[in-house]
Amino acid sequence: MSKLCVVGGGLSGLEFALHAAIKGKRVHIYEAGPSLRKKHVNFDTRKLAGDEKKRHWTSDENWGLGGGISERLGGRSLCYHGVMIPIEDEALSSWPVAWRRILTGEKGLYRQVSNLLSQSYPEMSRKQKEGTQLSHTPQAAKLTDDGKFFAYSPLYSLESFLNDGVITIERANIAKISQSTDGFYLTDNQGKTVNRSGFSKCVLATSAIVNNAIIANSIEKSFSSKITDHYCLGIFVKVDGGKPVGEFRHQMIWTGYSEHHDLSSNIFVLERPRAEDGDRILEFMAVMEQSPLHSDLSQLNCHYSGGKASLKIDSHHSKSDIDIFNKIAKRLVAFASEVLGVELKPLTGSVEVESSGKFFKSSGKDIRWDEYNHSLDTLNTTEQSNVYSRFSLPYGSFEHESCCHAIGSEGPSALTEELELTTMPGVYAIGPGAFPRLGIANPALTICAVSRWLASNI
Repeated sequence: MSKLCVVGGGLSGLEFALHAAIKGKRVHIYEAGPSLRKKHVNFDTRKLAGDEKKRHWTSDENWGLGGGISERLGGRSLCYHGVMIPIEDEALSSWPVAWRRILTGEKGLYRQVSNLLSQSYPEMSRKQKEGTQLSHTPQAAKLTDDGKFFAYSPLYSLESFLNDGVITIERANIAKISQSTDGFYLTDNQGKTVNRSGFSKCVLATSAIVNNAIIANSIEKSFSSKITDHYCLGIFVKVDGGKPVGEFRHQMIWTGYSEHHDLSSNIFVLERPRAEDGDRILEFMAVMEQSPLHSDLSQLNCHYSGGKASLKIDSHHSKSDIDIFNKIAKRLVAFASEVLGVELKPLTGSVEVESSGKFFKSSGKDIRWDEYNHSLDTLNTTEQSNVYSRFSLPYGSFEHESCCHAIGSEGPSALTEELELTTMPGVYAIGPGAFPRLGIANPALTICAVSRWLASNI
C-alpha cells in the first residue's frame, strides 16, 4: 500500500487524512504544533502551548498586523463556530465548471457533507423559529447536557485509525518538499530530512499563506500571488423590551443569519443574555467578501533567498471595497432597527465609519477582539436604551486567508482542477488557499468538501 503524507493537522489536513484512511489509504501527518487540546476550546479554557500565534509574516498597516497561525493538532476546528454554509452562486461562478458540479446539486458534496454532519450535530438542521426574519444558521455543533458547546472536528474520529497504524502523526515543522526516484522527501525548518523512505504523494494543508512559503522553498523561486480575507464588522444593540428573536443558549450558537448578497455580505445575529437593567443585548455581525470582480485582491509575496522563503503581504483596498464596507455599516443599523422594530441611535463615543477606511487599520499587535470586547463592555455599562455600538475585526486577521494557490489560477502556486500543483506534479494543496474566490460563507463546509474529494480521487 502506497503511503501519502499530509503537511498540516488542521481542519483540511485531518479531514483529508480521515477520509483517505476510510478509502483504504495510509496517511502520515506532519503537524508543527502539539497535541494538547482534545476537545473544543470551550471545554478547556487553559492557555495551552500552541494557542498563541507561533508563525508570523510581514505586512503593511492595512493587513491584520500581529496575525499568524497557531500551531496545534486540530487547528481552528477546535475553536470555531462550526458554521457550514455553501459558497453562494455568484462567487461560485468564478470556480471551474467541474468544481461547481462537484459541490452543488442533489448529489453534490455540499449536500452530502451537510447530510452526514446532521446525523451527529443537531445544529446543522434545527428548525428556525416561526415568524422571524432570520434563516437558520447551519452549524456542525451541539450542546452537551451540561450546556457546553461542541463543534465538529475530524480529530474526534481518528482514534481507531491511529491505533491500527493506518494514520500516523509526527510533530515536525516542514519547510520544503523535494522529489527523488523513489518518491517525495520532506525537510524541516532546521534543514533535516524527516522521512527515511519516499512518499508517493504529498498534500499541503497548512494555512494558505504557509503553503505558499513551502512551495517557494521547494521550487527555490520567488513569486507573488493573490490573497484575501473576509472583512468583519458589526454592532452590539441594547434595546428596551420587545420579543426576543430567539432563545440564548450559548455564545457560539447563532440565533440566525440574513443574506445581503447585494452587498456581498451575510449578517449573523445573536440574542445575548439581558443586561442587568433588563434590556435586551443583541449582536449583529456582518461578514463581507473582497470581491475580485470590483477590485484587485491583496498580494502575498514569497521572497526566496539564502535557501529560505520570507513572506510579505501588501494589502489592497479599492474605493469599491470601502464603499461597500461603509454601506454594510449602515445596513447593519437599518437591519437591526427593522428586526427589532425600534429606531436605534449610536452610543456616545462609539466608532463611526469613515470614508478613509479607518476600520482596516491595525496597531501592530494581535488586537482582533479588543474593539469587539470594548464595544460590548460599553453597551453593557450604559443606562441608555435603543442604542448601538460598533466593532470591527482587522482585515487579514479573521483567519480566512484564501485564494493564494487557487484552482485554475496562474503562476508557480497554481493548482490544476485535480488540486495538483502545476509546478510540482504529485504535490497537492487544499484549504481556503485553493479557492478561486472566497465568497461570503464561512469556508469550513467547502474545506470539508474539497478535502473529502481529494481523499477519494488522489
